[in-house]
Amino acid sequence: MELERRGVRVILVVTRSFLPLVTAQATARRADPRLVVIDHPVGGLAPDELAGRIDAAFAGVVEELRAMEVLA
Repeated sequence: MELERRGVRVILVVTRSFLPLVTAQATARRADPRLVVIDHPVGGLAPDELAGRIDAAFAGVVEELRAMEVLA
């Protein structure tokens, strides 16, 4: 969130379990981060399950980049 204050656009990838923490921190810091929320967990998954999480994160980041007009 500090990077945004310095003019660096960022996208945070967060699992649903950590969304309340991220939201609380953003509120406390008066930030409005771009978030891509994926299912929890990401650790201890079988390769195909992890691939699904990665695909979801990638799709979300691409969507955010398009919304930011970084990608066409």
